[in-house]
Amino acid sequence: MSPQEGLTEHTVVAHWPGLDFYTLNDEQAMWTSAQWAEHLEDPLIEHPFAAGPQGDRRAILHLDARLHPGDRDLTGAEWAEAAHRLARTAGIEIPGDEAGCRWIAVQGRPGRLDVIANVIRLDGTWRAQPTDVLRRLSDEARRIEQDLRLITPVTGPPGRQAAARPTVPLRTGVAAGPLSRRDTPRRSP
Repeated sequence: MSPQEGLTEHTVVAHWPGLDFYTLNDEQAMWTSAQWAEHLEDPLIEHPFAAGPQGDRRAILHLDARLHPGDRDLTGAEWAEAAHRLARTAGIEIPGDEAGCRWIAVQGRPGRLDVIANVIRLDGTWRAQPTDVLRRLSDEARRIEQDLRLITPVTGPPGRQAAARPTVPLRTGVAAGPLSRRDTPRRSP
């Protein structure tokens, strides 16, 4: 996606609740991918000495979720619900928390959701890392699959999958590091 190209409300399917305080009613409804990247990186500039538990400043968290090729297309509301649930599970959205993390969920490609967050909270503190976050995200992905009636992995004997049906579920991936324009989600051609 070009840095000048706008991300519409259909592309950005969910975002942190505090975003409404940063946009005026008459402000443009569409931001470019570069503007989104700057907005998500702002806490690094506002709190230049904030560091993670290991002392690093890799403050951008990227979660991605992909549907199985055999799954039905999800509606925008279903993608938004999945995004909020993953954000809560990862600890980047805490309901009622006024100083939470900035994050957006983008559907730049069909069947894929990217949740991008800055883990420096608005008060300058680092987001508390939930224990066993990867297991928690995996468990939440299984619950989302059940709730939305998506294809769920079928397990067979240990180390092997049963051959009853394809088994690529709603998968989640996690990455952390600095956000750059090349990290912003791209649309499929």
